[in-house]
Amino acid sequence: MHYFDYYAPKGLDEAIDIFAEYGERASALAGGTDLVLFMESGRLKPELVVEIPSCPPFVGLEMVDSQIRIGSRTTMRELETSPTVCLQISVLAEAASVVGSLQIRNMATIGGNICTASPAGDTLPALLVLDASVGLASKRGKRVVPIREFFVGPGKTVRQPDELLTEVFVPVPKSRIGSSFYKLAIRRYLDIAIVNAAALIAVNEYGVIIDAKIALGSVAPTPIRAYEAEERLIGNTLNDFVLDEAAILAQKASSPITDQRGTAEYRRIMVYRLTRRVVTEAYRKAIAQE
Repeated sequence: MHYFDYYAPKGLDEAIDIFAEYGERASALAGGTDLVLFMESGRLKPELVVEIPSCPPFVGLEMVDSQIRIGSRTTMRELETSPTVCLQISVLAEAASVVGSLQIRNMATIGGNICTASPAGDTLPALLVLDASVGLASKRGKRVVPIREFFVGPGKTVRQPDELLTEVFVPVPKSRIGSSFYKLAIRRYLDIAIVNAAALIAVNEYGVIIDAKIALGSVAPTPIRAYEAEERLIGNTLNDFVLDEAAILAQKASSPITDQRGTAEYRRIMVYRLTRRVVTEAYRKAIAQE
């Protein structure tokens, strides 16, 4: 590993000042589960490693009006075990629960998972179906970016070098909502996903789908929403014909590659099957709501 300097600012303003000066020559350290590996491999060679402060807005998980605010330093283990997350946005708890090992989940943070921007990032499909947004801060000010607009390529986002991801905002889904997440991997809890999928379904009192969101990971350069598949579900009760057509549309939305974990064709088949699986489970949960 190359030589680098380390600094631990005490708060947001100090951290922002550092990144305003260093920009892309600095790397943020929270859990470090990705950063340390990238530095060891030479993928990243920052001049300065900056410890993200353990203070607001980087920490905390709370209900604010009609949304849940999650500090970017919140760990996967905190998401997995939080009563608020498990009750209100359970799909995120499900996704966090399969990130690495228990030891990793006690260190890995939601902000790190988002900023690493891996197409296979486990929490990202869950955040996409939840219509989450991220808060970014710099000396130029603060802005909020919808998560669906945040990723632009493998490892690339709209975050600028002088910006810090401070928090994540998740709207609380309304009643008659069901959600589901599934990660397909050789070892579900330790490997990178071959394919992962998430769905969120809302129904009316007659069981008709009034809103649908489907997101996929590890099958395109970024995590994606399957918008045409979602549209096919809306206005229908779930039956095998509608489900089959939605799964085929999800397949068409994907553009997988062949790598050491699976072939492109295998991934396409799994997109079809996992879409059927998560949509069916989300719909079952939705119609069980009173």
